[in-house]
Amino acid sequence: MRLILISGKIGSGKSTICKCLQKKGYLYINSDKLAKDLILSNIPLKEKLQKEFNILKDGSNISLNKLKLLFLSSKDYAAKINSIIHPIFFKELNILLSKTIDKVVLELPLIETMSSINKKFKVIAIDTKLDIRKKRYLLKNKANIKDFMILNNYQKSSLYYKNSSEHVISNNDTIELLKTRFNKLYSKLKNE
Repeated sequence: MRLILISGKIGSGKSTICKCLQKKGYLYINSDKLAKDLILSNIPLKEKLQKEFNILKDGSNISLNKLKLLFLSSKDYAAKINSIIHPIFFKELNILLSKTIDKVVLELPLIETMSSINKKFKVIAIDTKLDIRKKRYLLKNKANIKDFMILNNYQKSSLYYKNSSEHVISNNDTIELLKTRFNKLYSKLKNE
């Protein structure tokens, strides 16, 4: 199995690069979607979150909105939520990866968590200026600037992403230039 992690700060263009690799035959795993699916379906995880935060919306389902509001309310809450979710998330992710024999691209926003992955991988960081990321995020998610800034501040520095990656793609221009940079890197990756 060949595993590529795509990481970068919020709004950097991780999903776009993942979709480019998906078009090249890679199975695309979106860690945010996988985590949300687990929060809604994994009974031990739901029980732990409920016990800690009391966030059921109808007696049996976790309110993702309440969880998000808690997450955004402080770094302490964010760290506590991550400490509950991450062990179950990475256990399930590693099981999924162990069953996969193909090429896989994993969108992993929190690059500092990559050591929890049991497979060998290459990391590509997407590097994008703050003002561009902010604009893209607000257009895509119809969110507010305050939420973006909180999430941005929770993440490691851009330098940390660059230093933790084998490859870096700049995404401060047009989608066409990004795809050109991706294709150049993809040609290089095929020979590694």
